[in-house]
Amino acid sequence: MIPVSLNEEIRKGVEISFPSLKEMKNRELKEKILDAWAYSLQINGYTKVEEMPGSGMPEASALGDQSMHINAVVYNALSIYDNLSRAYQMDLGLDRELLLACAVCHDIGKPYEYNKENRARWSADKKHTGFPNVRHPAYGAFIALTAELPEEVVHVCANHSPEGRFVTRSGYATIVHYADDGSWFSLASLLDLDIPKL
Repeated sequence: MIPVSLNEEIRKGVEISFPSLKEMKNRELKEKILDAWAYSLQINGYTKVEEMPGSGMPEASALGDQSMHINAVVYNALSIYDNLSRAYQMDLGLDRELLLACAVCHDIGKPYEYNKENRARWSADKKHTGFPNVRHPAYGAFIALTAELPEEVVHVCANHSPEGRFVTRSGYATIVHYADDGSWFSLASLLDLDIPKL
């Protein structure tokens, strides 16, 4: 349960940032996504997803803003799933709306990792806090759990990045992982960006 009153303008902005949410029929899931993103932004000093640079981590090359990256991952993930289903002419057994939710929420922990006050504090005392204190996958899992999102979404938040090497990724997490990495490394090749390989 989200422990603060959410700013309605921030919440409305999330829906604008992620136009794919308009196609969701599962109203309860959509409302939880909006709440979760609004909560993550609000408690970390942001009012819009677009205020964060479009990078995989604060030190990496940025292209556009964070909403562009997340939307690219959403489009890629749904395309991978739809094209595999079409090519093999079979139902691959995932809930497409849940896959959409996983892709939209995969980087929901970034407002914490990108928070400038946090980064200044961590950088000043790495011996005690580490740097960063927590990467966005772990913080994203916290946000997803707090917002009572489905465990499939929690798993993707926690394991779409290199942290997922230490678990068996779900079908949702595997698709989002490749949609995420595929977007970064394709852009790195196309535009000569510095994208660290963790």
